Amino acid sequence: MRIAQIVLEGASEFERKCQRVDFAALSAKHDVTVTDGPPVSADVAHVYGPSPLPSRPLIGFKIPYVASSAPASRRFARSRAAEPGMIVSPIEVAGPDGQLLPEAVEEIWFGAGPTRESTTTRNLIASYARPSIINAVEQALLRIGRFRDDIAWNLFDRIPTPDDLAGVDAWVDPAVNQNDHDGFVAEAIAAGKVVVASRIPINAHRLENGRTGFLVPSNDPNELTHAILSALFKPEVARSKIEAARQTAGKFRPRQRLRVLERIYETLIQ
Repeated sequence: MRIAQIVLEGASEFERKCQRVDFAALSAKHDVTVTDGPPVSADVAHVYGPSPLPSRPLIGFKIPYVASSAPASRRFARSRAAEPGMIVSPIEVAGPDGQLLPEAVEEIWFGAGPTRESTTTRNLIASYARPSIINAVEQALLRIGRFRDDIAWNLFDRIPTPDDLAGVDAWVDPAVNQNDHDGFVAEAIAAGKVVVASRIPINAHRLENGRTGFLVPSNDPNELTHAILSALFKPEVARSKIEAARQTAGKFRPRQRLRVLERIYETLIQ
């Protein structure tokens, strides 16, 4: 099968991560090319981009494709983009042309590193920094300071690595936007870290509605603070969530996503 992966400008880090995982899994069996524009030749395409997709790159698109969202609507028919053959998402999708596509993380995250052995009295938590979460982090830090003076919060302004996660005590995703999938929660689960995350739909799915991590309301610094303190200083609670996460982390293996992707592509080119 010839597959074109089209990475559009403005694609989120989550979409780019999905592309990397998909390329690694698919290229072992299929002819996969990566481009930022229309493919020269392919049986099917997968478009990774913002939501909604920009229309211009998809006008006159001639091959079937899948994407996580539809193109932005255009007033004039001549400037309308070709619609995807299927909308894919790791969470619920509406309509007959939608398909659940499991989230996957790269294999390097599984068993990424030992639990941090601190040589100081500081407790380290960390997040992947995005402009949208900065206010939530600042508000939570103010409240944490009322209870403890031994917690440091590291905000990674680059894609975190397995070694980065191995060096922290807990991973936090204080997402405030329902469509912010960039929190690296799945990677933290695969790496065996206790996770505190906002209850947006994708995090509720990742953390199985709180069974495998701490879920808090979005934009609620009080609840976020209490969950962080529980993750750090109630080891019996944190351990139970880590163990539950360890038992279910296999759902993020690339092979689970690969099986669904191949079935989707084959359906579109029949």
